[in-house]
Amino acid sequence: MASAKKTAKKTAAKAAAVDTDIARKIWLAGVGAYGRMYSETQGVVTKLAASTSEAFDQLVAQGEEVEDKVRESIAKSPQGEKVASMVGAATTKVTSYRDEQRAALEARIGKVRKSLGETLAPLNIGALAQAVDKLSAQVETLTEEVAALKTEKTKAAKKAEKVEEAA
Repeated sequence: MASAKKTAKKTAAKAAAVDTDIARKIWLAGVGAYGRMYSETQGVVTKLAASTSEAFDQLVAQGEEVEDKVRESIAKSPQGEKVASMVGAATTKVTSYRDEQRAALEARIGKVRKSLGETLAPLNIGALAQAVDKLSAQVETLTEEVAALKTEKTKAAKKAEKVEEAA
């Protein structure tokens, strides 16, 4: 009977070791799958980034070609000069309007800064800090003077007592 128990214990121990080994292998398979997926994904992302920039460059080149063709066709047409002068006039108007608006905006910003400066002047933290420092220095000076006066007063009171005792 004793040998049957030992054999059962050994079998149970081997089964537990096999279970642990299988669980470990399953875990490692999952980690391996994740690593493989990560590596393959990185390669695809790199390829997509490269192809995206190439596609963008191709579109820019095609846009430049179309732009050149449109300019040529406008220049060849009888109304080409008229269109060019209209575009030039519109560009000049837009530029002058933009400059006027920028100047007006800067003027408004200046007014706001000035009004904020005037409104917040009493709350100027730097000036308040300096004022507090000055007041602190004055309080310290006055405290020292009061202490000196108290000392003199007590000395005078002691002298007066000595004079009265002597009399």
